[in-house]
Amino acid sequence: MSFDQIIIRSSSPTFCNIKPGNMFFVKNDFFSKKDFNAWKETFFSYGLMTFSNQISETSTAILVLNVCWTRKILADVFVQAYLSEKGYHTSSVFDFVEELFSRMIENEGFPHEVGVILGYPVEDVIEFENHQGHDCKYCGCWKSYSDVDKARDCHCRFTECSRLCKKWYDEGYSINQIITKYQILKTVA
Repeated sequence: MSFDQIIIRSSSPTFCNIKPGNMFFVKNDFFSKKDFNAWKETFFSYGLMTFSNQISETSTAILVLNVCWTRKILADVFVQAYLSEKGYHTSSVFDFVEELFSRMIENEGFPHEVGVILGYPVEDVIEFENHQGHDCKYCGCWKSYSDVDKARDCHCRFTECSRLCKKWYDEGYSINQIITKYQILKTVA
């Protein structure tokens, strides 16, 4: 799979506007700064911000965010209380992301609080930490401890979106055409 195909498959729920963010990892020897910057520019024209950070000797984290949606998430009082307790400042998406990447590099454990900006219910993020990832009611895109039906529905939508977008990209459709096709499909369904 090419770097472009990974970007399409891994971030399509965000650029199709059904998920506020996607985070994924690529091997450093596969990561292309030039290609990443081209995608960053493309996504910016759709209101998305794209961040990358080498988090180890072998991998780079890529985060694609709908900044407006992320601001709304970070403005939620419950989310603010949770993140504040962990030492985050939520007044700026950029400051939050910078701190998040810093923690990914410096700490041995993964900062699971990233789940809130990826669209996972804060209750599930908290329960994941409390249960150390065990005893969930459903495991799809995230481990759900609360609303299983919603988690299952989201998992199906995100997976289908990724599959369709990668298929269309492989067929030669541009990012703009893919987004348009998906929006039409979404309104018909």
